[in-house]
Amino acid sequence: MNYLGIDYGEKRIGLAKGDDRLKIATPFKTIINGPGLLNELADIVKTEVVEKIIVGVPVSFDGRKNDFADKITEFAEDVEARTDIPVEVVNEIFSSKMAAENSQKIDESSAALILQTYLDRLY
Repeated sequence: MNYLGIDYGEKRIGLAKGDDRLKIATPFKTIINGPGLLNELADIVKTEVVEKIIVGVPVSFDGRKNDFADKITEFAEDVEARTDIPVEVVNEIFSSKMAAENSQKIDESSAALILQTYLDRLY
């Protein structure tokens, strides 16, 4: 199964690819969060033959979500409706901080951390 990991940001969206054969997520690209975002994601999903999308949502240690987390959850629902591909939201607390310590391409690296954490839980 081919996966697309998404790190949602107000200005940029980080993307990562992974599959259940190799069980490794790799940074893919960063795209602009703008009016054509859902169409661009739909094109990527089709081109990359994505079968499941994983979207990171920041959740606090006590399980609370903030307004930004609600916005990301709504975005995930829009992506699922537009692409007709299953979307799962996962906790992404600290992914951006960890990616910042390890990369200059923070958005796609954050997406790779989100997706890798998901794959590690599955396998």
